[in-house]
Amino acid sequence: MMLRGVLFDLDDTLFDHDHATGCALAALRGDEPAFATWPADEFARRHSEVLESLHAEVLAGLRSIPEAREERFRRLFEDAASGPAPHGHARTLAARYREAYQDGWRPVPGARPLLNELRDAGLAIAVVTNNLTAEQEEKLRRCQLDVMVDALITSENAGVSKPDVRIFTAALEQLGLGATEVVMVGDAWRTDIEGALAAGIRPVWFNRGAAERPNPAVAELTTLEPPSHAVRVICGRGPS
Repeated sequence: MMLRGVLFDLDDTLFDHDHATGCALAALRGDEPAFATWPADEFARRHSEVLESLHAEVLAGLRSIPEAREERFRRLFEDAASGPAPHGHARTLAARYREAYQDGWRPVPGARPLLNELRDAGLAIAVVTNNLTAEQEEKLRRCQLDVMVDALITSENAGVSKPDVRIFTAALEQLGLGATEVVMVGDAWRTDIEGALAAGIRPVWFNRGAAERPNPAVAELTTLEPPSHAVRVICGRGPS
């Protein structure tokens, strides 16, 4: 069946979350001596682990985003300093991180030109993301991607998270398309690729780190540039 739409993950597929996180962690290491005791890559690894754990609690409605952010930096500070955080310090660290994180917001290189080419080709665009709606709307707006996206489907408004097939079904319903008429492009193998396959959608793995492909039958992109090449891979007209 003819391709009529493309589903995209947002964080680290269209929105450069890794870049923004790197900017924020560098700012914190410069401000907080306890964090500077860890090498930058160790700090990034520890931060990622705590973030993922608490993000799951946010999606489950167990914590608000501000609560989770403050708890993240309380845990990190206490691990780095081997002692309790002073009163209010975790909140201060969380605010500094958020400020620097937002200052680092940008689209993944090539994202805007790619969306333009896909839209010029007459394809509908939807973003399917495991996050809260207001946060993802702000990222799209700040990165000037919102005007190129026809539908935003978040785990918050769908009531389920990728890889649950129901979030992909919700995206298809919003676009008015069938599973064989779309492609899913995302960076996370378990949630984006395996979720799409379970929903009967052809996936394209956005593999910026050039990791080993778990399934060679799945097409991949290591960059969105040039957009003409990315369009060929997404449309199934060229080698990945």
